[in-house]
Amino acid sequence: MGDSVTASFRDRVLEQGPVDVTNPVVAWVRFWTQGWRFHGRASRTEFWWVVALELALTAVALWIVGVHGTGGRWELYADPFGAVASPRVSFVLVDQGHGGWFGWGTGARSVRPDAWDLALLVPVIVTLVPRWSLLVRRLHDRDHTGAWILLLVLTGPIGWLVVTGMVVSRSRPGGARFDRGLFSGRAAVRPDAQHVSP
Repeated sequence: MGDSVTASFRDRVLEQGPVDVTNPVVAWVRFWTQGWRFHGRASRTEFWWVVALELALTAVALWIVGVHGTGGRWELYADPFGAVASPRVSFVLVDQGHGGWFGWGTGARSVRPDAWDLALLVPVIVTLVPRWSLLVRRLHDRDHTGAWILLLVLTGPIGWLVVTGMVVSRSRPGGARFDRGLFSGRAAVRPDAQHVSP
């Protein structure tokens, strides 16, 4: 019986296309194993389990940093890209001399990151591509291209509302057109098509 449970878990993690995920562990493992795949689809349950887990993990991390570290520098930010820790300050990552610097964040005050800041910054950077690909695959499940993310990025609150409306909506059958592999070339030739030899 243990083998069938393991096989079922493995099959659900590796299955291509939208999977109706009832187990949050399956959603989280799929987030990491399929996080570099921008083709295919992600179901509503897969998407929302990942967002819920990110929200819980980020809230716990911000609480720990707030109690033991530099909590005033961070806040919780959530949008269709996911739930992440967002800096309230600008972190000076590379000092270029002469007062110039290269950093991250939009706060009015510039500070150097400490170990607590890096503990929050590294997961945000590591999960950037998997969060992006999950959103693209969720949009595919709705039969929309990933280009709709530009609406979210370029229009602010209006784009946030539109894209959120898309990801909360039900799947559409037309989204199956995104299931083909990224490098598989054109769609398969119909069986009734005639081939002409050169």
